[in-house]
Amino acid sequence: SLLQENLNSIQMSSTPSSLCSSCHQSDSDLKYCTCGQVLYCSKACQQVDWVRHKQSCPMVVVRVVEGKGKGLVAIRNISAGTVIFTEDPLIVYKKEDQDEGFARFYQVPGYEQFKIMDPVKKQELMELYDPKDKMNNFECHEDFEYVKFCRIVAANYVSINNKDHPGDIDLAGVYKQLSRINHSCCPNSFAECEAGSVTHSVRAGRIIKKGQEVTNSYLGSKDGAREDRRKDLLNTWYFHCGCEVCSLTGEEREVNDRVRMMVVTYLMDAGREDNIIRMMNDKKNISSTLRSYLKVLAESYRIEEDRGKRAVMLSICHVLYRQVERLGGCWVWPTDNDSVMVRMILQKYLGENFLKELDMLAISAASVLTRYFKANVKWNLGLLTE
Repeated sequence: SLLQENLNSIQMSSTPSSLCSSCHQSDSDLKYCTCGQVLYCSKACQQVDWVRHKQSCPMVVVRVVEGKGKGLVAIRNISAGTVIFTEDPLIVYKKEDQDEGFARFYQVPGYEQFKIMDPVKKQELMELYDPKDKMNNFECHEDFEYVKFCRIVAANYVSINNKDHPGDIDLAGVYKQLSRINHSCCPNSFAECEAGSVTHSVRAGRIIKKGQEVTNSYLGSKDGAREDRRKDLLNTWYFHCGCEVCSLTGEEREVNDRVRMMVVTYLMDAGREDNIIRMMNDKKNISSTLRSYLKVLAESYRIEEDRGKRAVMLSICHVLYRQVERLGGCWVWPTDNDSVMVRMILQKYLGENFLKELDMLAISAASVLTRYFKANVKWNLGLLTE
């Protein structure tokens, strides 16, 4: 149970003179809850206090992650779709159109904004990752503390995609926890903010087990082969990616690169303006188009799960399949070896009657994702009502 996980993970306190958070008695053998925020003299006291403390007990803590410096690690099991935490930024700034030339050129907060920043928030920001050995862009400024500040902002900023309208100003922010989340090319969480807000919510994209690091993708909607991803990450965030995907070698890496590029290419093709509508109305070729997209969907199961891209791919396949029926046709699986294999793979992962359930599968996959993927799936499925 969730309580038992915490009970089994309490640690010795370094402040024995403190009081138990449950019975409020002093004890020489107080122990911390895994979160490190409260102390207990016994498991019984922690159990009694759990109803109260679970409301504020965080799901993640900052810990040293091998080869990455500090990161966020789950201290209990987190189910897919769970909001791990919600957070306001330490600082928000305009990416462009800054009043100060230095800030405008380097796209960092201005010196005046730095000087009037809340001292507590400034201290928390200055404790984030500093790429001092990898960046000297800001050395021309005379204030060495501001130089360090700019380095940290450049390495830890998060784009705030909260525009109500296309012409709204591009904003960025630095966050105490969100900026601690390390990158993975196969992330297990994602962050988003509502339109007009700078508050970010971090949500689990799949099950995150106790002790696992919480990861995010810095690349957003970008994707590509390993070397392209690593080059982009190094040039923008100053680190060499060594995630589980980038660590693949030999044939596994080749397959991963090929499938990733295939999925991206097909999604981009369908996502171009009116392209999917053109595919739907191409009565002569729609069956072969559906066959191609089903093959790409099957290929995606050869590599790590990308739930967002898979949700969109499922919705495209559903639209094409239903359109075949609407145009008076009846989809019949080809009998060549490739098609037989595709069908077997998709039945294995999606069920025997998956063609009849593609829309529900797409909606289910998108249900724990960002509004971008939900909107994309909804738009695709809505084409059948027009």
